[in-house]
Amino acid sequence: MDQILSLVTQYTDKRHEDDFIDRLNFQYTSYVFALSALIIGYNTYFGTAISCWTPAEFKKGWVEYTRDYCLIENTYYVPIEDPNMPPERYREERELTYYQWVQFILVFLAFLFYLPYLYWSTVNWWSGLQVKAVVDEACKLDKTDVQSREKQIERIANHLKKYIDRQGRKSPIPFIPNAIGRNWVSFNYVLTKALFVVNLMAQMILIHFFLGFDIDDFLSLRVGFGSNWIANGIFPRQTMCDFEVRKKGSIQKYSVQCVLSMNMLNEKIFLALFYWLLALLLLTIWNLVSSFEHFFRDSSRKAFVSRMLSAGGHGSTDDDAGSQSDEKVPLVERPTNYTNDYNRALSINRDVVVVLHLIAKNAGDNVCQNVVSVLFKKLSEKSQ
Repeated sequence: MDQILSLVTQYTDKRHEDDFIDRLNFQYTSYVFALSALIIGYNTYFGTAISCWTPAEFKKGWVEYTRDYCLIENTYYVPIEDPNMPPERYREERELTYYQWVQFILVFLAFLFYLPYLYWSTVNWWSGLQVKAVVDEACKLDKTDVQSREKQIERIANHLKKYIDRQGRKSPIPFIPNAIGRNWVSFNYVLTKALFVVNLMAQMILIHFFLGFDIDDFLSLRVGFGSNWIANGIFPRQTMCDFEVRKKGSIQKYSVQCVLSMNMLNEKIFLALFYWLLALLLLTIWNLVSSFEHFFRDSSRKAFVSRMLSAGGHGSTDDDAGSQSDEKVPLVERPTNYTNDYNRALSINRDVVVVLHLIAKNAGDNVCQNVVSVLFKKLSEKSQ
């Protein structure tokens, strides 16, 4: 039991290795899917998921047997306007095979959302840049003790500076190409966002496949609050069920009409989840494009670092800094070769920018600018 609680706690605790769109994918959407599975499962096993219209001679036990059998076995759909029952050999083709598995499918889909994040949290530290530890430290800064806060910021800046000093032309990870290894954190962070996009598209396709839809209906479930559920047959309320009863050595066959009240709930939940996935897909694609532009475009990367430096009272030159910062007192003393140090700070690699970006997203811009200021001071000290 303790191991289960530990696993759940590890999953639900905020790890600060992500931004809001990432958490919207792997955490909050997983919660929504898991909650939907719980509601459907409760209604299936503890509610009245199905009711069948049985012959008059059926006693109470027979009625319960019919209901349980038709819930476990597959019912089949016949349009109510069709007066003719299909031949027995075709009834199996019309069976509804999904509604007993809905809650399990939703749990499986919820787990799929976690896989991209599991990959990211596993590989992001291989290059030696401890993303989780650094961002966690930034989020836990002491707000009451100034000296303790400065020491924590110092540790963060020291780790980032050591990583910058270790950066060379070769990949720090064996068997990984240099172009990827030198940008390991940024490459995998953007790759994780791409995996979220792939996961969302795959889930939408899986839902269509699970419910037996055509690929032409990819952007519409053909169900809704105003849909004609009698005609479309996707989540039918009225179905047919065949079963056999042995009576005194003979086999008696029955075909009964059943009401799947659970399908009313299934329809609304799948409709909401599908359009949630569609909206999340658009948000995640936007987040992927903006992240790629932010980390792999030199001008965007330098603009972010420049903004953090300017917030700390640093500019490209002494004169410019004074005019741009409205006579702010700089947090660190500027060395004589300030312009070169400033350009070097702007040119820090993509991996460090990813960490600074996560610090800004999780701990706030104020903490990020403090870290950048101390890091700038350390880079300046080395150049003297």
